[in-house]
Amino acid sequence: MVKVAFVHDWLVACRGGEKVLEAMLPLFPGAPVFTLFYDAAKMPESIRSREIFFPSGLKHLRPLRKALLPFLPAAIESLPLFDFDLLISTSSCVAKGALPGPGASHLCYIHSPMRYIWDQRSEYTSRLPRIPFLKSVIHKLSSDLRQWDVISANRVDQFVANSRFVQQRVRRFYGRDASVIYPPVDVDRFQKQAQARLSGGGASSRGDYYLVAGAAVSYKRFDLAISACKKLGRKLIVAGDGPEWQSLKRLGGSNVEFVHRPDDATWESLMGGAKALLFPGVEDFGITGVEAMASGAPIIAQRAGGALDFIDEGRSGLFFDRPEVDDLADAMARFEEKFELDPAALAHQARRFSTPAFQGAIKQEVDQLIQNRREADRK
Repeated sequence: MVKVAFVHDWLVACRGGEKVLEAMLPLFPGAPVFTLFYDAAKMPESIRSREIFFPSGLKHLRPLRKALLPFLPAAIESLPLFDFDLLISTSSCVAKGALPGPGASHLCYIHSPMRYIWDQRSEYTSRLPRIPFLKSVIHKLSSDLRQWDVISANRVDQFVANSRFVQQRVRRFYGRDASVIYPPVDVDRFQKQAQARLSGGGASSRGDYYLVAGAAVSYKRFDLAISACKKLGRKLIVAGDGPEWQSLKRLGGSNVEFVHRPDDATWESLMGGAKALLFPGVEDFGITGVEAMASGAPIIAQRAGGALDFIDEGRSGLFFDRPEVDDLADAMARFEEKFELDPAALAHQARRFSTPAFQGAIKQEVDQLIQNRREADRK
């Protein structure tokens, strides 16, 4: 019997990474979850019902976790994992650096190498206060973290990336190969919206607004969506939450509506009624994009990142090439002039990203890893 443990960076909000973990848990019903920070109130029952282990000394430091980044490698290495035969980490920060026991196998589902110390570090440091020597200190800490990040990648036996974009980044930064398994999406939940629209009048029954949705963080470029809609005089709904929320509200105008932390029913309704989802940033994958497709909403996205994995141009959406207001506005104009909406085709394409498809692919990766370990042990 293989003794399995899951390792996750932190469990303080239920977003894309947590939904991936949630979909993995049924594959190993008795496996505990190890993490650095935990807020039970923010987790679904499927996660709360597991044994959750986290360092008690970090409990009261949860709001400071970003400031604690230089200390998180040591914290993840301190987790008591030596008694397990298989570690399954889901990582966008330090979880992949967990220390497995002798003879244990480690599969890492990687959402992204740490953006803030690799290719997007300038974006994060540009927002630091102008304190003498602060940026120099941050650059030194980032350099140390990059060294640890590369070294700790050698503790992983098999990387699984959530998109071809992340697969390329794993190869670039770690010199490692990774298979690609797309994140799970509760397609059935959102296809109910598409079916209801089709039965009630099809494409003509969609709303009059564009939608941008998810975590309001700088690299998602919600600001481009707001500015493009202001330029064209189009209605936009911004749905979500995050550190950029208040600055986005200041940027918005009379044509922009903000829906803060929508509940599930509101989220589904917004997806189901949108004229199109705007996807202006470079994302590692983009679960909200697949949710939109499952709802029958096309996507207007920057031609980069994970969007290249799920948008079939001309059928499920349109691309624009540069992260500029004019480029996005031009794409929206092309969309309104030429795009022929086929909600049934969108919903059908979204099924590629269903939870059962994800679980089957992960199980296959795990079985292969265990078999490889057993064959190595027999030699």
